[in-house]
Amino acid sequence: MSRTIRTLVALSCAVVAGQALAAELDTRLYLTPSVNFTVTDSDWYKKKGIDNDFGFGLGVGKAISQSWNLELNSNYAEYNIHNSAGTVKNTGLGVDALYFFNRNPGFSPYALVGVGGVQTRAPGISETNWSANAGLGAMKWINDIAVRGDVRYRYIDGVGGVNPGDWIATAGLVIPLGAKPLPPAPKEEPAPQPAPAPEPVPAPAPAPVEQPAIERPAPQTKIILEGTHFAFDKATLLPSGKAKLDKDAEMLNTYPDINVDINGYTDSIGTQKYNLGLSKRRATTVKKYLESKGVAASRMTTKWFGKKNPIASNKTAAGRAENRRVEIIILN
Repeated sequence: MSRTIRTLVALSCAVVAGQALAAELDTRLYLTPSVNFTVTDSDWYKKKGIDNDFGFGLGVGKAISQSWNLELNSNYAEYNIHNSAGTVKNTGLGVDALYFFNRNPGFSPYALVGVGGVQTRAPGISETNWSANAGLGAMKWINDIAVRGDVRYRYIDGVGGVNPGDWIATAGLVIPLGAKPLPPAPKEEPAPQPAPAPEPVPAPAPAPVEQPAIERPAPQTKIILEGTHFAFDKATLLPSGKAKLDKDAEMLNTYPDINVDINGYTDSIGTQKYNLGLSKRRATTVKKYLESKGVAASRMTTKWFGKKNPIASNKTAAGRAENRRVEIIILN
């Protein structure tokens, strides 16, 4: 038993070393149909002649935080008795806690620990005993369904005079229930406060030189269009993004000699190839929108960098939101 625990701890440390960034949390209930293969304890085989065999399971679970899931799992397996016509039937029910080292949709490793009960029926035996299990596994999301697999060590307390410790390998699916949650709505920017009324002067002053209503920005000024102004995971501008770009177009039309770079960026979730494509599409969308408002295409150059050059930490949701952006750089 102690050697088994040391093995699980060592594997957990190896997974922690490769920790990745977490994705946005999906808190829908999900079903977990699965098949499993049990390598029975040597005491089972030596004393009872129990063979290794396949079984199946079904569970329901839910993410309760960025790191933890809770699951209620049931399983059934029937094992042949070596050199005998009899079988051993195990029906299990338990609660598992899954700790995720990251929520990356491409590969989400986790450790698990759980407790429950196992009903054992065999010739001369009909018992229900408590059990405990621990192990390691991983999920991979494909669209809105995930495939998962894990290996766990299960201990059953006192079945027919034996305390079996079995290794169980499981493969299955994660099927969320209900529609995928929508991304949070973009925050509306507060309206600017009206300027205070000027104090009256005792005598009329000379007429001031007329100034443009819009101040000319200095070279290398960055105008940032946050990712919340685009549809989730798309290059489609939301109404809030168009409203912000309308002001930028007005400034550029006021100063027709200004040239700009339009640089697209993403956060670190996903592959660089995908992120480069998304940042390119968003930068191009901004350029085309400004063109539609009268800004000459020759004054604008689009560039795209994917997840490079973050301006905030990608370890938090707030930081990732800042990194999903399009920057308009004033060149002159």
